[in-house]
Amino acid sequence: MGKKVDVLCIGTVVVDIMAKPIGQKQVWKEKQRISQIQILAGGDGANQSLYLTDSGLKTAFVGCVGDDQNGQVIKQLLHKRGVLTDFMQTRREYPTGTAIVLVDEKGERHTFSVYGAHSTISGSDCPITLPEGCKAVTLGSLFAMPELEKYGKLEELLQIYHAQGALTFADLAPDKEKAGLAGIERFLPHLDYFIPSAYDALEMTGVRSVEEAAALYRSKGAKNVIIKCGEKGCFYDTGDCSGWIPAIQVRTVDTTGAGDCMVALFVSRILSGDDVETACRYACAGASYSTLFPGASAEQVTPERIKGWLRLQPGGKALEALSKRI
Repeated sequence: MGKKVDVLCIGTVVVDIMAKPIGQKQVWKEKQRISQIQILAGGDGANQSLYLTDSGLKTAFVGCVGDDQNGQVIKQLLHKRGVLTDFMQTRREYPTGTAIVLVDEKGERHTFSVYGAHSTISGSDCPITLPEGCKAVTLGSLFAMPELEKYGKLEELLQIYHAQGALTFADLAPDKEKAGLAGIERFLPHLDYFIPSAYDALEMTGVRSVEEAAALYRSKGAKNVIIKCGEKGCFYDTGDCSGWIPAIQVRTVDTTGAGDCMVALFVSRILSGDDVETACRYACAGASYSTLFPGASAEQVTPERIKGWLRLQPGGKALEALSKRI
């Protein structure tokens, strides 16, 4: 590729057609007017790539689109925001993944999507040799890349990337095929940071608490586990220490992409030298900020914007100290 890269992000990319606010179905009318309809970049990998780029990291994205107009649109959206798209692949036999995202008055979303090229990423699409300067590899989500995961290539790639000195991070998608812990167990020893949501972690493991889930993932080899808990913040377990980090309470506009934002901001702070607790505090704050805007990654979440917003929040010395670190 010939360009210096800080982070290689591997994951899904789709076109999101976002509409808001959508009321309850019983009050829908023909040709009903709403306040906003947008075409946005979506998918866990694309969202993380955008937020990582916003954080000042040179980010290259590995993902698949179709040979169609939506594929061209998504590449343009990523390129315009500074994401390097050299590793993106085009699938002539599949359409670009597309989702309709209906956001209600409370900011909660209802998503309808079609199967597309984003689910076909394979080992041959991923570079064996990391780009110059690459310090981290992040997986948009385990369970979201069946071709890459099922045929053993992902485990091999994680080992190769580790050998080249990169830290590895991964989120977790819903377990649609009910593979359970066995579906990801072989990857956990090769992850420096595993960052699932509470819902996905508890559904997969069948345990009663995020503390138990984190301990279970660590027992299977994950070095550090951070479990995203939405408006409650997150729970982290490094083996040496563990604890809860609260989110900043806000009047949410849209939660779409908040989890991807949190992962990306956590990665950015770990690469900046923060410990896990401090990185979690920053990531939770930034994820809260991201929910003030409609659409996944539609608004740039930069350190400067987070810092300015934190200064306006009631929170005392903790938030003031956090803003000074940015």
